[in-house]
Amino acid sequence: MSDTSNELFELHWLFDMLHNIDVGLVVLDTNYEVQLWNSFMENHSGVSSITAKNKSLFSVFPDLNAEWLQKKLDNVVALRTPIFISWEQRPFLFSFKSYRPITGIAEKMFQNVTIRPLSHVDGSIKYVCMVIYDVTDVATNKAALSAANRKLHVMSTSDALTGLKNRSSLDKALDMAFRSFRASPTSEHSLVMIDIDFFKKVNDQYGHQTGDLVLKEVANTLTKSSRKGDFVGRFGGEEFAILLPNCSEDNAFIYCEKLRKQIEALTISSPKGDIKITMSLGVSQLSEDDSTIATWLSKADDALYQAKEKGRNQTLIFK
Repeated sequence: MSDTSNELFELHWLFDMLHNIDVGLVVLDTNYEVQLWNSFMENHSGVSSITAKNKSLFSVFPDLNAEWLQKKLDNVVALRTPIFISWEQRPFLFSFKSYRPITGIAEKMFQNVTIRPLSHVDGSIKYVCMVIYDVTDVATNKAALSAANRKLHVMSTSDALTGLKNRSSLDKALDMAFRSFRASPTSEHSLVMIDIDFFKKVNDQYGHQTGDLVLKEVANTLTKSSRKGDFVGRFGGEEFAILLPNCSEDNAFIYCEKLRKQIEALTISSPKGDIKITMSLGVSQLSEDDSTIATWLSKADDALYQAKEKGRNQTLIFK
C-alpha cells in the first residue's frame, strides 16, 4: 500500500472515529463558524452537519447565550489555554433532550463542556474545539443523593406527626442559646413550655386519630405565629416548646397570650365533630442563675405546671 493510500486510510479512520464517538465534537473558526459537527451533535440537535457547516454557531442555535459564550471562546484563543464548563455551574450549554432510560427524571441533558484551542502549523490559533460530554447520569444521581440526604436530615430532626422540630433538635437549639448567653450575658432568651389542656379527654372521647389531628392543628398554628429564627418543637405527647431568641420574658408573655387566644378561638373540624381546646403556657427567661440547660428547662416547666394548677388556659412567667 502506498504512503498516500495509508494517509487516506488513516484520515478515513480518524474521521469515522470523530463522527461516531459518544461525545459531541464541534470545531469553530475564529468567526464562530462551524467547521466540524459530528454525529452526536446531529443526533441530539436534529441539525445535520451539512446544514451546520460554515454557519455561525449562534445562527444554528439562536438560544445560546452569545455574549457569554463568545467571551469564553475569545479567551481560549487569546490565552491559548483550554477552559472547562461544569454542569454544576451551568446545567447545559446546548438544550438537548435527555433520552437516558435510567435517568428519566431529567428533561434536559446535563453537560460538561471543554473548549480547547487548536494550533495551526504556523503556530497561530485559527480554530477551537468544543467537546460536549453527556453527564446526565452523574448529575441526576448526585441530585437524587442530595435529595435523599435532605430527607434523612428532615426525618432525623423533625417530629413525624406534626412536622415540628423534635426533642433532639430542641436540645441542640437550647445548647446554642445557652452558649450565646454565656458569651454575652446581657442577651435575652426565653423558653416557652406549652401543654394542651385536658388532651386525654380528647383522645378518650374522639379517639387517637382525632387526637393526632388536634396535635397537627396546634402545631400549624404555632408555626404560623412564630417569628423567623424562633424554634418551635414538639417536646413529647401533647407538650410543645418554643425557644424565643433575643426576647425578654415580658415580650414572651405578650407573644404567648396572643398565641393562647388564637388556640382558644380555634375550631378544629373532625369526622366526629367540631373540637374546641385551650392550652397552658409557662415562660422562663435565661438568667445567670441558670447553671445548666436543665435548670432553665425546669423553670419553664415549673411555670407551666403553675399555670395548670391555677386553672389552665393561661400564661405564667417563672418567678
